[in-house]
Amino acid sequence: MPDENKSLIHRLYDQAINKHDAIAAAAFYGSDAKNHGRTVGGNGMQKVFEALFSTFPDFNYRIVEATAEGDRVVCKVVMTGTHLGEPTMPAAFSGMLAGVVPTRRKVEVLQFHSFRISSGQITEHAAVRDDLGMLKQLGVIA
Repeated sequence: MPDENKSLIHRLYDQAINKHDAIAAAAFYGSDAKNHGRTVGGNGMQKVFEALFSTFPDFNYRIVEATAEGDRVVCKVVMTGTHLGEPTMPAAFSGMLAGVVPTRRKVEVLQFHSFRISSGQITEHAAVRDDLGMLKQLGVIA
């Protein structure tokens, strides 16, 4: 089961997120999935992905390592992208990029993502990101 769960997360990144397909990415999530503790379901996750892709159109995740145990998968990833747009959802990126004019700068951000999986679907997701580092790379803060 842990290997199947880890494979699911690799497919999420490879077949959906890194192809900028918000609908396909959302399909990996259950109808009552939680994102950072809030129930959003697949429809809510689709909006999250659309906001990510609108802000960083060349958005990409590279999985550095992934660990699976029981129904959990934790990934260390590096997100890269160029800040060319504004989030379609103001709360995306914890609201810190809402109203920020695109800087056209590239970023490379270390992130850790935790997933809970049940019956082949993601039921919970949370992430810890180097948001301060991203804001510095974008020149939003010194």
